[in-house]
Order: sequence, then C-alpha cells, then structure tokens
Amino acid sequence: MRGERTRREILEQPDAFAKTLSSTEEEVKRAADAIKGRFIYATGSGTSFHAALVLQRAMSKIASERVISIAASEIPYWLPDDLKETVLLAFSQSGESKDVLIAVDFYRRHGGEVVVSVTNTEGSTLDRLSDITIITRAGKEESIAATKTYTSQLAASFLLSICTAERKRCCLDDLREELRKIPEAMRNTIEMCQKRVVEVAEEIKDRDIGFILGSGSNYPTALEGALKLRETSNLHYEGFAAREFLHGPIQLVSRHTPVIIISNGLQEVIDRVKVYEAPVIEIGGDVPVIKVRDEFSPAVNIIPLQLLAYNTSLLRGLDPDSPEKLSKVVR
Repeated sequence: MRGERTRREILEQPDAFAKTLSSTEEEVKRAADAIKGRFIYATGSGTSFHAALVLQRAMSKIASERVISIAASEIPYWLPDDLKETVLLAFSQSGESKDVLIAVDFYRRHGGEVVVSVTNTEGSTLDRLSDITIITRAGKEESIAATKTYTSQLAASFLLSICTAERKRCCLDDLREELRKIPEAMRNTIEMCQKRVVEVAEEIKDRDIGFILGSGSNYPTALEGALKLRETSNLHYEGFAAREFLHGPIQLVSRHTPVIIISNGLQEVIDRVKVYEAPVIEIGGDVPVIKVRDEFSPAVNIIPLQLLAYNTSLLRGLDPDSPEKLSKVVR
C-alpha cells in the first residue's frame, strides 16, 4: 500500500522521541563534557542539516554556546585551516552519507580534535570515526523521506543543549520537565491536525509552487517542511525565514501560490502576503498544534508539515515511501 511506511513512521515519532530522551543520557553527558570550552561546528546534509540548524539555536539559547552550522558538502570550503580547540558535531541518519564523511575527514586533517556524531545507525562509518556517538533510538526507518529520525535528532539536540548548560552549573529542571512533555504534545498534535491537513492537501495538490515561512526556532522547520513536499510530492516549495521573505521572494506571490506560515508573532508578514490574495495556511492557527515551549516547538510543528507532504503525495498519485529519484543514502 502506497505511503504505508511513511505514515507508520510519522505516527511512531512520539515514542521514538521519548526513547531517545530516556536512553541517551550517558552519551549526551559525555558529549557535553567534550564540548565544554570549544567552538562548535555542526553539520549534516538535507534533513540532517536542518537538525544541525535546530541544534545551533538550542545550544545558543539554552547553553550560551558558540555554534555555527554548515552544510556538510560545504565544510571543506568554509572551515579555517586550523581547527584546534573546536568540535565537529555531525548529524547523519545512516552514518554513511558521503558528504558528512568527507566533512569529518577534512576536519581531522586540519587539526580537528573532537568529533561528536548523532546517528541512528550504530556501527556505521560515522560512528566508527567519531570520538563520541549519540545513537538516536528511532528504530529502523524504511521510507526514503526522513521523519522519525529527524525528530529523534532534535530530541538528542535539545538534551545535549540542556546537559551542556548544566555543566555550567545552571539548574534547568524546568526545561527538562518541559522536554519530557514533548512526546505527548506530538501525539496530541497528530490527533488534532489530521483532518485539517487532509483538507489543506486537497487545496495545494495542484499548485506547483508554494512557500513555507518560519521564524526563530521554526526557521529550520520551514526549511524541513518544504523539503518534505519537494521530496514526496514533486511540488516546488521553498522555506524562508519569515521576514527575509519580504526581501525579494514575495515578488513571486500570487493567488496561485500557497503560503504556509508557522505562526509565531508573524501577523505583519501574514498581512503583507494576504495583500496579494495568496492562500495563507497557518500552522498553529488554521492547522491546530499543541503549544509548547518555544525552544522545543520544532519537534511539534514539523508534524503537520510531514502529514501534509504524505497526504499531498498520495493525492497526486505518488508514493511518499519511495520517491523515484531519491535513495536513502547519498554516496
């Protein structure tokens, strides 16, 4: 049955997120110790790069750490020649992504001392090349488009941010408690949003071009949601930081281009888009989601976008499990 694996893996996300939180504490604490006092480069490809962006913000806001995220394929062109006193934090679902492995090799050859990886695959090449590996507990992911491995990477990222802050003698019991609530928020969001998501899929399935806008913690969510629609539905969606959309890309907006906005104090942007009669869909407004602490909201807000990609793909006669031009690992 088309899309069966994608749907199952979307529904498995609350349990995968909770299991990652409960099972990686020791790995994460070791990583937090290694990070202390070092500049952090975070990297990954595709969905894993979006996880790296979420980690960058979480580490900056929760742990006050200096982090920059760079797409794995760009690492050799962007990193300095002297990488002493730094950490490379590499994300890869499979642990076999060629671009991520090349990034690790470049980092080592230029004096990089510590590689921390976040991967779903124990024993993978990335795991073997790393000083410390955080193994996410998503279980096997069979569909091409990443869903549960992405939110499990976010779980590890949030926990790492908290543990790193605690190494600085910060007491973050309230944040830990909020993080433990995320799986239930994800579960309830799945139940709440499915009916409306199917309706939105009907609205956009024949619109070839659209946009997803987010801000702050949910800028990466906009990027990831757009990627899911491109991967599974063959629709040209682009994600933007909400106000950056006003600096040029808004020129492409018309009544034929849906604009999906992850609501977060973005009424001014919404009003500007509506001037051009574009169909506006609000995640967290028009499409209901459970409200959670902003730092952790990417794990909840991505769910309706994943479901939207899944449903739109089916309505277009495609199979979201196996996009014809994509493979699970890019070598």
